[in-house]
Amino acid sequence: FKLRAGLRYTDDQKDFVADRIQAPPFSPTFIGQLSTDTSATDTSWDISAIWTANEDVNFYARIANGFRAPSIQGRLLFGDTISQADSETVLSQEIGIKADFWDKRARLDFNLFHYTINDQQLTAVGGAANFNQLINAKQTEGKGFELDFDAYLTDNFLVTFGASLNDTEIQDPNL
Repeated sequence: FKLRAGLRYTDDQKDFVADRIQAPPFSPTFIGQLSTDTSATDTSWDISAIWTANEDVNFYARIANGFRAPSIQGRLLFGDTISQADSETVLSQEIGIKADFWDKRARLDFNLFHYTINDQQLTAVGGAANFNQLINAKQTEGKGFELDFDAYLTDNFLVTFGASLNDTEIQDPNL
């Protein structure tokens, strides 16, 4: 049995400056220089456990908390503003098995997972002005499974099979 843990502190600071010194033909607006900045800190962590049932079979579990600092999108071709997205955080859980068999000529990997993202950063494209802007979704939930199998049926003939289910949903009444 092995237990592992990790901890990471992030201090993220960004300064952004964009110039549009010539207006595109479809937008006669001269906007000059725009600037913005972001600042965020976070402590992320993860804990994982592996139980070796025998030399060919491992069971594992992991829970982790992650962080993405604020993002800035400053393309000023179609839009006349800089957009920003706030920090996002994620909490994820996973359990699974990894197994070798047939004298290590075959391998099976299977896992189940679930995650929740708070304030997920998304890029919205389109709208009346047809430009990109950053937004935050209140919450996103995801769950599913992954299955991978490969086996050498002969020394020169490898068969692989994979399947997954990824059920995700944005939970934000404004999106």
